[in-house]
Amino acid sequence: MLDPQNSPASISFEDVTAGYGTSPAVISDFSLSLDAPVLARLTGANGSGKSTVLELLSGYLRPRLGLVKVNGFNASSDVARVRRRICRTTPALYPSMTARDHIVLASRSAAASPASGLARAREYGLAPWLESATGSLSTGNQRKLWLIMCSLGDFDVIVLDEPFNGLDDEGGERLQHELSIWSKSKLTLIVAHTIPMNLPVEREVQMEKWSSGRRG
Repeated sequence: MLDPQNSPASISFEDVTAGYGTSPAVISDFSLSLDAPVLARLTGANGSGKSTVLELLSGYLRPRLGLVKVNGFNASSDVARVRRRICRTTPALYPSMTARDHIVLASRSAAASPASGLARAREYGLAPWLESATGSLSTGNQRKLWLIMCSLGDFDVIVLDEPFNGLDDEGGERLQHELSIWSKSKLTLIVAHTIPMNLPVEREVQMEKWSSGRRG
């Protein structure tokens, strides 16, 4: 039996067909296997199924056919959720709560020390806005906060959808630094149209081969 704490970091799609509701499938017969440590990139045109792959890895979207696994466990299982982090494109923030309170709340959910998240916020340049309500933050600062919140605690697998969107130079450089560190020990997958030229991506996966072209 697999041990959740000692299972190798990996993701796998085995002949997966998936879509939304009763709409036609977005991806068909999709297979992919990645093992840590790696920095990989999922790329493709709009509508090729990149975000669908992320939602399948999150466990919220279930495949119509095939299997999706994280660290050898079904992606929808509680066991997979503990060791996985998902960062979607659009921040989900409470506009009247401060940036500090968001980090504290997210840290508790991830069984992590708030001090670590707050230290990262300062490294991202958020120190002047920690006591500000998130509804008053710029788009870029909301993005920085969201990235931090989605990557707190101890994890093996992290998937980020268009993580560089809306970031200023300071935020982009800090994110590159963190991605480089994560890629040395974790399975790091980014979903992105464009990335910085010097980002050390080791594997790229093009989605068009499995796409129906109906949505992203």
